[in-house]
Amino acid sequence: MVRCVARARPAKAGPDEWLRRARRYLRIAKSILDDGFADAASFYAQQAAEFALKALQLHQSGTITKTHDLPRLAGLVSAPARIVNLATLATYAYVAARYPDVPGTRITRRRAEVYLDAARRILRWVRQKMV
Repeated sequence: MVRCVARARPAKAGPDEWLRRARRYLRIAKSILDDGFADAASFYAQQAAEFALKALQLHQSGTITKTHDLPRLAGLVSAPARIVNLATLATYAYVAARYPDVPGTRITRRRAEVYLDAARRILRWVRQKMV
């Protein structure tokens, strides 16, 4: 599990900018996957989910928590269990894409597709919460 955490603090960019970047990272992930780079696509999928959850946290509280721990972020925005489960899955992509020497971290196209789907579902849920 990723444990890079700092205290919540006011963000300079607003929630709409965080969500715009989340959508952008998801598009980048899809494009990179289409080019055959499953590991990089997985990393951008995780970033998309992370930025979406931070957008919602900022929308709800005016602060963001500096962490890559998506289940923690999901909990901070009172996400339902299905979103927490997707966040847990997407967090694994962060480690697997960045550290090839961690056992069991080989990312196949199929695994990357699962990460992209998880990020897509998290973004959809966040957008519904921000309207």
